[in-house]
Amino acid sequence: MLVLAGLIVTACNFQQDNVKPAPVKFQRSEILIHRYEKALFDLPIHDLKTGMASLFPEYKYFLGNDWQDTMNILRIYNFITDTNVRELYTLVSRSYPDPAVLKAQLDKSFSKIRTWYPGLKYPEVFTYVSGLDLELPVIYSDTVMAISLDLFLGKDEPAYEKAGIPVYLRARLNKDNLLPVCLHAISDSLIPFDENKQSLIDQMIRAGKALYFIDQVIPETADEFKIGYEASKLEWCSSNEANIWSFIVGNQALFSSDPKVTSKFMSDAPFTSGFDQTSPGRLGEWVGWQIVNAYMQNNLSVKLPDLMKNMDSQAILEGSKYKPHK
Repeated sequence: MLVLAGLIVTACNFQQDNVKPAPVKFQRSEILIHRYEKALFDLPIHDLKTGMASLFPEYKYFLGNDWQDTMNILRIYNFITDTNVRELYTLVSRSYPDPAVLKAQLDKSFSKIRTWYPGLKYPEVFTYVSGLDLELPVIYSDTVMAISLDLFLGKDEPAYEKAGIPVYLRARLNKDNLLPVCLHAISDSLIPFDENKQSLIDQMIRAGKALYFIDQVIPETADEFKIGYEASKLEWCSSNEANIWSFIVGNQALFSSDPKVTSKFMSDAPFTSGFDQTSPGRLGEWVGWQIVNAYMQNNLSVKLPDLMKNMDSQAILEGSKYKPHK
């Protein structure tokens, strides 16, 4: 995987306490998209400080208040002159020449989300090149969203193989996965997190809520893109649903908080240990999705916000009456 220590001025910086978004004076009714990658790679190489000064008002979330520090300017220089990164920028520019489609998708999605969460603000959206930071494809706070477009170029993009990204991870590096990943990031802000409730069922239900949320916002999108599986992996899950559930219950994993147990079902992997190699990783996410779907079908009076804030995973499991047939 391509690792670029030089990129310290990523979207992570806008989460720092000393770099806060400007106060929102009025509620916008649409998404604004800022192309940070274009602004960054258009900087004059031999006069970076002047160029960065011109970017700061619009891109302070990335640059941070200490952008004038000599080491930060040097890191920017190293980043934008790196041949691998410049290749990624070229690919992003070619694949996403105009943000109009993404803007329309996000506008529609936020409009729908606000029917459940009327207080949710339309964020300013920034696109950027991360250097293939797989851990942070999309970062979201209540007024800002940052999208790493170099992680949505298409699973067959040669740059991914060149960077050593495993095949099973490339399956979700498509344009069709971009909007679901954005919505997943939003769902994280709507689902309460309790570090003391980290059993497998807790993690499964949390993941299931996120996928159910995506279902409600973009129901027309194929399930494979919502969860980031290849179609064949999704078909495997459907065909083996009863076996998956029996395996989890039979191995007394459901209420375990042992990281070795939970990671087996929740972590990315080419397949799940205990099943054949045609199985996908993250089986717990898929099962959690089925449980939450069953719960909402059996409890029609429950509204989406009520589901999202319900922290009683066992009650959701019991209320789902989930019992897949062999």
